[in-house]
Amino acid sequence: MTLFGLVRHGQTEYNRQGLFQGSSDVPLNDTGRDQAHVALDTVPPVDWDLAMSSSLSRAEETARIIAEDHDIPFAGTEPRLVEIDWGAAEGNPVAEMEERYPGRTFPGRETTQSVVDRAAAALEDLAEQHPGKNVLVVAHGTLIRLLLSGVTGEHLRGRGRDLEGAHGRRRGGRVPGRHRAARPLPPLRPRGPPPAPAGPRARPRLTRARPASGSTRTYRSVDITPEETP
Repeated sequence: MTLFGLVRHGQTEYNRQGLFQGSSDVPLNDTGRDQAHVALDTVPPVDWDLAMSSSLSRAEETARIIAEDHDIPFAGTEPRLVEIDWGAAEGNPVAEMEERYPGRTFPGRETTQSVVDRAAAALEDLAEQHPGKNVLVVAHGTLIRLLLSGVTGEHLRGRGRDLEGAHGRRRGGRVPGRHRAARPLPPLRPRGPPPAPAGPRARPRLTRARPASGSTRTYRSVDITPEETP
């Protein structure tokens, strides 16, 4: 069985300023680097065999910091794990764009199904490349929530907002895809302390999805910047 640990990157200036960043390559700020150093402090211990990340710099730097701090080999980046492309909203204030485009119908935005499909395919490939390993993956908040929505069949919310789409199900141990409708896994069950306000010492939030019978994957998710914007 391959165990994936899904970790959100640390804070960026776009997060701090309340701007959409999505697929834009925005680096960590100093607070984000501090958050990366403590990202695993309150997570149940796991012997991680390797760490990987999205190819965006904020995720890669977070992963490299965690890997160095915990003596985990860093195995590179995966471009299919980049954040959702918010199209015309990127670089603009969240409140302003949500008022202008109800339901986040931004021109040029990526569909939620596209995000789930590519993220699921990436994890399937990683599981085949690293069977039986514990793989720590640093990615992005919306991508992680949409992926877990597809894996569990639960309609997850992020920061009080409904995350539309991602209604795939998992079948025969496979993560979701557009044509893989089947029964959902049991719902995510929160573990560890509730999230604290974001800051240099923000506590992680840990959730776990239990695999279906015959499954070969389990997933954990840690959000180290729980109160910040996309």
